[in-house]
Amino acid sequence: MRVADGEPGVECQIDFAFMGTIPDPETGRGRKVHALIFTAVYSRHMFVWLTYTQTLAAVIAGCEMAWAFFGSVFKALIPDNLKPVVTSADPVNPRFSTGWLDYAAHAGFATDAARVRSPKDKSKVERVVQYVRENFFAGDVFADLEDAQARAVFWCQEKAGMRIRGTTAARPAEVIAAEEAPVLLPAPADYDVPVFMDVKVPRDHHIEIGKALYSVPGDSIGSQVAVGADSELVKIYHRSW
Repeated sequence: MRVADGEPGVECQIDFAFMGTIPDPETGRGRKVHALIFTAVYSRHMFVWLTYTQTLAAVIAGCEMAWAFFGSVFKALIPDNLKPVVTSADPVNPRFSTGWLDYAAHAGFATDAARVRSPKDKSKVERVVQYVRENFFAGDVFADLEDAQARAVFWCQEKAGMRIRGTTAARPAEVIAAEEAPVLLPAPADYDVPVFMDVKVPRDHHIEIGKALYSVPGDSIGSQVAVGADSELVKIYHRSW
């Protein structure tokens, strides 16, 4: 008998977890690797993205690969209080980074951060961290990060995705295909990941980005503005605007 948990296609929980080390071909030595783990709340299907860094670019890259794996985008993401995502953790009104909000607006999902030190808010991904570490990563030998990632995708789909879960009495990969995939958000266009930076506005209220000058409102003089610059567009953000 299936234990109901939310609605199909709505929530996906994510978290970073340290896995171990993987050989780095450039240095010939082991390098620490983390897993960004996505868990679909309704189906319990999961995706694992391996990365050496925990930057905003790494999180976005993981999200892009997760949407390709799942088939599209969930309506709401529940991240742990990841520094690239949450700049100020608060149980009622958390503050998200400018870069994350820009990406969320592009992809169309909402963000509901898990409360600090409240694992029950993301209980499924907390349990799955141990499962991934013990059943995928531990005891295996990988040639490099690319090899590990390819094997992670296979493991998520063919091993973890095809096991019968006790709480759902079903295989996660089959549940997501039948019940969640049809109601996921439309697949977003490719995202050109911007370079984000904070810039102090000088007295002439012009800021320099990539050797070009951009005018900002005079009331922002002396304050910090957030800037996101991709290959085609420069966006400038200020909380008072």
